[in-house]
Amino acid sequence: MANALTVDVEDYFHVAALAPSIHRDSWTSRESRVVGNTLRLLELFEQFDVYGTFVVLGWVAEQYPQLVRDIAAGGHEIACHGFSHRLVHEQTADEFYEETLRAKNLLEDITGSAVIGYRAASYSIVRKLPGQTAGAGSA
Repeated sequence: MANALTVDVEDYFHVAALAPSIHRDSWTSRESRVVGNTLRLLELFEQFDVYGTFVVLGWVAEQYPQLVRDIAAGGHEIACHGFSHRLVHEQTADEFYEETLRAKNLLEDITGSAVIGYRAASYSIVRKLPGQTAGAGSA
């Protein structure tokens, strides 16, 4: 039996639902839990010989490059989660491209390995709804 396991590597304050209350410019001043929680997961995964794909937010990689190195050193795949956790359908095509490329390049620079996986913030690649402004995630 084959199983797949993914972990989003982001902090509690990155969640899209909190965006109206927690502004991006305040992120660096907030208490981060991502390193401690991820390291706990890495210990558990090692204990049980489990490997997964860690979908890393570019902002996290920029702040905590050693965490990304630790994940990769554990034999896990590193995938891209964009840079700022902005919803794809709220970005223009150019913004989406630049943000994704920035995060991908950063992750590859840190790990020295190609990053081929991607997960949109809050699964925000959706079909265009009537009346919705066209953006990168629109069909």
